[in-house]
Amino acid sequence: MYKKEKIIHNNVLEVLEKNPKGLTMTELVRITKFSRKAIEKHLQILILENEIYMKQFGITKVYYPNHRVHHFDFEQLKYNNRIIWFDILENEFGRYLLIQKKKKVKNEWAHEHSITIPLEHSDHFLKALSKILHSDRMKDLIK
Repeated sequence: MYKKEKIIHNNVLEVLEKNPKGLTMTELVRITKFSRKAIEKHLQILILENEIYMKQFGITKVYYPNHRVHHFDFEQLKYNNRIIWFDILENEFGRYLLIQKKKKVKNEWAHEHSITIPLEHSDHFLKALSKILHSDRMKDLIK
C-alpha cells in the first residue's frame, strides 16, 4: 500500500474506532475530508480485513469497528514469507475467532486472506477440519 493510501486507510479505521455506534459514508466524508471514492475503496478493504463490518438499513449503510478482544501472540504459523495470526473479535453479533494470513511486503505485514468463525461454533469447525485433514482424499493429495 502506498504512503497516501495507508494514511487514508488508517484514518478511516481510526475514525470508526472512535465512533463505535457506527458512521455512514456521508459522515465519514465529512469527518475525514477524503473523497467518497477513496473512502469506499478503503471501507471494502477494511471489511475484507475484518477490521470493520457493515449493516444496511434500507439504502443507508452504516460502518462499525470490530473490537479485538485478544491477540494470540503465542500461536502463529510461519512459512516462507507469510504468517497466520489468530485473534478474537467482538461485535454486536458475538465473538469470533479470526484467522488471518499475511505476507511480508517491505518490512510490513500485508493482509492476504482471513476467515471468522463464531466462537460458539469453533468445535464444529475443528471437527470438520479434522475430518477433512484425515480423509482418504487428503492423504492421497499429501503423498
